[in-house]
Amino acid sequence: MNEPSAHPQPSPRDAGGENPTVRFDATVHPGPANRDLLGVADLDLDRILDREGEVRVAASAEECRRLLESGYEVHLHAQVPVRPLPAELVEHDDSVKQECPRSGWCQITQTGLS
Repeated sequence: MNEPSAHPQPSPRDAGGENPTVRFDATVHPGPANRDLLGVADLDLDRILDREGEVRVAASAEECRRLLESGYEVHLHAQVPVRPLPAELVEHDDSVKQECPRSGWCQITQTGLS
């Protein structure tokens, strides 16, 4: 009955204790001590504005702790495993160089894309 699970739950940190193996899809809201969401940018987190205008972050447990200590309210929505991007989603230089001039959103210079 006390046998290890065939699918163990990942711990929030790897064996070295340095890199998170799990992050959280979360939204950041003004808290009692910090009403200005612009300060979230100072914490250097992966963030975007979602459709409802809320600040959405992909944050580790440590980053969530920093947000809370900075006076924000944090709502966790889902656990997101940290893993490499699937190879089929990675663009290669040749495909970007072909698509870029057609799209009109960048220029190719002698030093690279700009």
